[in-house]
Amino acid sequence: MGSVLTQLLLLWLLGTQPEATIRVFVVPHSHLDVGWLHTVQDSTQAYVTTVYTSVVEDLTRNKQHRFIIVDQEFFRLWWDGVASAKQKVQVRQLVDQGRLEFVLGGQVMHDEAVTHVDDQILQLTEGHRFLYETFGIRPQFSWQVDSFGASATTPTLFALAGFNGHIISRIDYDLKETMQQDQEMQFVWRGSRSLLAQQEIFTHVLDENGYCSPRAGLPSQQGVSSNIPLLLSKGFYWNEKAVFPDPPWDGMYPNQTVPVTLSNIQRYANTLSYNVRKRAPWFLTPHILWPWGCDRQFFNASVQFANMDYLMGYINKHVSQFGVLMVYATLSEYFQTLHSEHEPVQVRDHRDFLPYSSDMFHSWTGFYASRSGLKRLARRASALLYAGESMFTCFMLAPHRFLDRAWGLQQLQKLRWAVSEVQHHEAITGAHTPKVSDMFVGRLNNGMHGVQKLMSAIVQDRFPAHTGLEPGGYVAVIYNPLAWTVTTIVTLTVDFPKVSVTDESGHPVPAQVQNSKEMPSVYDLLVLTTIPGLSYQYYVIKPSRRAKGDTQVTEATMANTKQFGRRPRRHDSSVGRRLVHMENDCYTVSLDKDTNLMHSIWERQSNQTIQVTQQFMEYEANGDEDQGPISDNYVFTSSETAKPAWETVGMEIVEGELVTEIRQYFYRTVNDRDPTYTVYSRLARGPPGADGELLCHRIEQEYRVGPLELNCEAIWRTSTNLNTARVLYSDNNGYQMQRRAYKHHENNIAR
Repeated sequence: MGSVLTQLLLLWLLGTQPEATIRVFVVPHSHLDVGWLHTVQDSTQAYVTTVYTSVVEDLTRNKQHRFIIVDQEFFRLWWDGVASAKQKVQVRQLVDQGRLEFVLGGQVMHDEAVTHVDDQILQLTEGHRFLYETFGIRPQFSWQVDSFGASATTPTLFALAGFNGHIISRIDYDLKETMQQDQEMQFVWRGSRSLLAQQEIFTHVLDENGYCSPRAGLPSQQGVSSNIPLLLSKGFYWNEKAVFPDPPWDGMYPNQTVPVTLSNIQRYANTLSYNVRKRAPWFLTPHILWPWGCDRQFFNASVQFANMDYLMGYINKHVSQFGVLMVYATLSEYFQTLHSEHEPVQVRDHRDFLPYSSDMFHSWTGFYASRSGLKRLARRASALLYAGESMFTCFMLAPHRFLDRAWGLQQLQKLRWAVSEVQHHEAITGAHTPKVSDMFVGRLNNGMHGVQKLMSAIVQDRFPAHTGLEPGGYVAVIYNPLAWTVTTIVTLTVDFPKVSVTDESGHPVPAQVQNSKEMPSVYDLLVLTTIPGLSYQYYVIKPSRRAKGDTQVTEATMANTKQFGRRPRRHDSSVGRRLVHMENDCYTVSLDKDTNLMHSIWERQSNQTIQVTQQFMEYEANGDEDQGPISDNYVFTSSETAKPAWETVGMEIVEGELVTEIRQYFYRTVNDRDPTYTVYSRLARGPPGADGELLCHRIEQEYRVGPLELNCEAIWRTSTNLNTARVLYSDNNGYQMQRRAYKHHENNIAR
C-alpha cells in the first residue's frame, strides 16, 4: 500500500510543482527485434524469456514500477510456451491495473518503406486479435520507433485502428534538429490526402536520443567528474548485454555496469538531470517522455529497477537542486498528462518522412533493394494468403466430404504468422543475417505449401477429377480473390505448341502460345479469362489433334517471333532512323533497330508522343571506410556516378493476337553468351469494353538481373522528355499516391 501511495504522491507532485520543474515520465521498455542478428528461437532462448519473466515478477512485487510491451510475436511465444498459470494471472492483474501496458500491439513493429498496406493491416490485426481474445483490450498508442523512416500511410492506419497517439523516431537527422529547435516535435498528423481531419492522430517524435536511454556526456564546464564507469556509453543499463546461446547459469552477466551507490549517486544524478534539461526546450510543455531501455534490455528487471529506484528517489528528494521530478509511467499516463495541458499543436499534412538519413551521406535507401528475393517471396506469400482466406471463407460454408476445417484453419494461421513476422523492420528490409534470412524463407515456403494444399483440396472436393483427358492434358483452376470481376491474361506452361483451351462448358477460350522466356523446351500459354469476384473457373487444356481443314476444334494461336541481332551500345545521338512499331488499341511503342532500345511511346487518346531512353547502369558500392560511409544492407553509398553496365543488346519481338512481348537482352561484354540483364515489356490486346480497355492501357515490364559483380548496385534508368517540373508520384505502401518534389540540399547531404 505504501508504494502505491508513493506513486500517487509523485503523480500529484507532477501537477503541483513550480513551472521551472521539468516533469520526467520514465517509460521502461525492451526493444526486441523479431529476427535481426539472431533467429526467433535463439533470441527466445537467450534473453526474451527472461525479459518477460523478470519484468512480471518485479512489477508484481513493486507497485510503482511500470513497463510497456510492443511486439506480440515474442510475447505470444512466452505466453503459450513458457508462462505458468500463476504468471498468467499476474499478467492479467498488471494489465487491469494499467501498470503493464501493451502499445502498438501488432505481431511486429513493421517497416514503413517497403511493406504493403494490406500486410501492415494483417500483422496489426494478428497481434490485436490475440490481445483482445486474451485480455479484452485494444492498444491505444503506437510505438513505431525503429522503422527506417515514417510513411504517411502508418498514421492513417493507426487512426483508423482507434489509436489516440502515435510515436515515431527515425526521421531525417537535420529535419529532426530543426524540429527540436522550433519545438515542433509534437503535431497532429493528417496522413491521408483524402481523409484529412477525419483520420488524424496526435504524433510525438522522439528526440535525438531515440528510443534508447541517453548516451550523451556532460560538458566539462559543468564541473562534474566524468568518472562514471561505463555509464555514458550504456544508457543507464545495469543488467549488461544478453549472452548467447543461453543465459549464464548463475545469473551473473559479465562486465556489469557499476551499480548506483552512495559514493557515485551524485554523479549519476547530475548526468541524468543534465540530459533532461538539455532536451526540455525541444518540447512545448514541461512534460518529458524519457524512454528507459534499448535493444535486449530488462532480462534482469530487478537489477534495473533497483538502481533506477535509488537514482530517481535521490533526484526527487532534491528537486530544488536538479529542477527535475521523475516518475515511472506508461504511455497512457504520459499522454493523459499531456492532454490535460491543452497546449495547441500544429497540424501536419500528408507529407511523409522518407527517405531516412541518420547523418551526412548516410541515406538509408540501401534496404529498398536488399534481399530482393525475400521481398518477392513475401509479396507472393501475402497474395496467396489472401486468396486462400477468401476461398476458404466462401466455399467452406457448404458441406465438404473430405476436408477438415480445423486443418484448413491451421494452414491459414501458419501462413498468417509467417507473412506477419516478415513485415518486421529488420526482416522485409533485408537488414538481417543469413541465418535469420533462412528462417524467414523457410517459414514462408512452409506456410505457402500448406495453403496451396488447402486450396487444391477445396477445389478437388467441390469438383471431382475430370476423366477423359488426353495424355499430357490437364485442368487449370484460376481463382479471383477480389470482390469484383476481373479480366486479365494469365500465363501457364505447356509442353506442346498446339493446344486447345476450353472452359467448363466446353466452349473455346481465347489463348496464345509462344516460346517460353524461361526454358527453351517448353511454351508459355497465355489465356484470356474473365472471372467474377470471389469465384474460380477451371479450364481444360489439352494437346490439339485438329486435322487439316477441321473447323470444329479451336486451337490457341501461335505467336510470331522476330529476332534482331545484337547491337552495340552507341556513344552518339544518331538514333531513331530505323524504327519498328508495336501497337495495341492504346499505345504504339517504337523501337530503334540500330540500338534495340525503346525510342518512343505514342498514346492514342491524347495523341501525345514521348521520347524514351533505356539503360541498365551500375554504381560501384563504396567499401572503403576512408572514402566515406560503407554501402551495406541499410545505407546506399557509391564511390562514383553510375555507368552503363552493358556493351551489346539483343532483342526479340513475340507478336500474338492477345499479347505482344518485347524481350531485350543486355550483355555485359561483346563476347558474353548469357545476358546480365533482361527486360520483358508487354502490350495486351483486350476484348471490347471497359475490362479490355484496362488491359490495353497497361504496359507491363518485368526485369531479370544477375549475376552481378561484387560491390555493384544495379539500376534500370528510363528517361523521357516529359516536363515533370522535378515532381514524381509514388504510391504510399499501395494505399494512396504521394507527391514527391525534388529537394535540393546544401553540403551534399544524401537523400
